[in-house]
Amino acid sequence: MDLTEIKHLAELSNLEFSQQELQDFEKEFTSLVALADNIKNANIEGKRIFQSIELNELRPDTIKPSLSPTALLQNAPVQKRDCFVVPRVVE
Repeated sequence: MDLTEIKHLAELSNLEFSQQELQDFEKEFTSLVALADNIKNANIEGKRIFQSIELNELRPDTIKPSLSPTALLQNAPVQKRDCFVVPRVVE
């Protein structure tokens, strides 16, 4: 991953970094991509990868009656188009 891609990701994420931080991220991301490539290319043929994982028995899905949008929104201080309106916390 090069510096241009990292700057683009930071811009998309609305994050600001110093030049030194961007260079540090470049090293870290390059290392992570190399690790992912190593894992992707690992020979696992004939090996039981998930032998220690036990799956929980899940209950079957059942359809149950729920509240109508009107009943859900009756105590909402602010609503718009059958939805709750909440204060914006991210600028």
